[in-house]
Amino acid sequence: MGSPNGGSRVGTQFGPYELKDLIGVGGMGEVYRAYDITKDRMVAIKLLRAEVAADPNFQERFRRESRVAARLQEPHVIPVHDFGDIDGTLYIDMRLVEGSSLKDELRKHGALPPERTVSIISQVASALDAAHASGLVHRDIKPENVLLTPDDFAYLVDFGIAHAGGEAAVTQTNMVIGSCAYMATERVSGQRGGPPSDVYSLTCLLYECLTGRPPFEAGDIRQVMGAHMFSPPPRPSIMRRGIPKAFDDVVAKGMAKRPEDRYATAGELARAAAEA
Repeated sequence: MGSPNGGSRVGTQFGPYELKDLIGVGGMGEVYRAYDITKDRMVAIKLLRAEVAADPNFQERFRRESRVAARLQEPHVIPVHDFGDIDGTLYIDMRLVEGSSLKDELRKHGALPPERTVSIISQVASALDAAHASGLVHRDIKPENVLLTPDDFAYLVDFGIAHAGGEAAVTQTNMVIGSCAYMATERVSGQRGGPPSDVYSLTCLLYECLTGRPPFEAGDIRQVMGAHMFSPPPRPSIMRRGIPKAFDDVVAKGMAKRPEDRYATAGELARAAAEA
């Protein structure tokens, strides 16, 4: 699994945390289900890879962005309990959500009904608008970063913390492949991106919920990036029967190439989707 000390840390102790199971592995590190001895509760803890955490600029940004994420009170932002470093390993301790990710749902069911899609997208949008109002950009909106409880309450996880220095993210292939399908035009061309990049990515998510597949699937990572740069936004109504044509306009505006042509906020995108 490749963790900061090679091999998974399941069954070991990390500070006050007993690491029970590996929940997920990403370009930046691993997430474990863990028991917090001091607070007597189960949590999700993300341990960042040593090579990522070694960069002092990254450490500084990790602390700054974690602090903002921890202060956000929006119900759909995953609650952050704690963050910092233990024995040189940066970590972030979050609420453990028992449920599945949007990625699991799409894998299991394929496309979701428009009503359910709009409900999930609207919940993620309110998390994003709260983050943007606090100066925090997510930068990695994709189905595995949306967690759903059994009654379909959505949590957005992994704020900007997911990335070591915006531009570098595009060159580190292992990190970018999963995220590339949802990456806004300006991010593909190497800019760090701002709130409009999140609106673009959320629109890609809307498209995938409606159709069961990401907007651009062609071939390798370069073709996908090229499509985000140059191909017109896809039309969900021609991908699947029963998708109202009005969604085509929502996707076209949300995935506009120029950031200023998109919806001004994630909430505006969600309202347009609800009307569609």
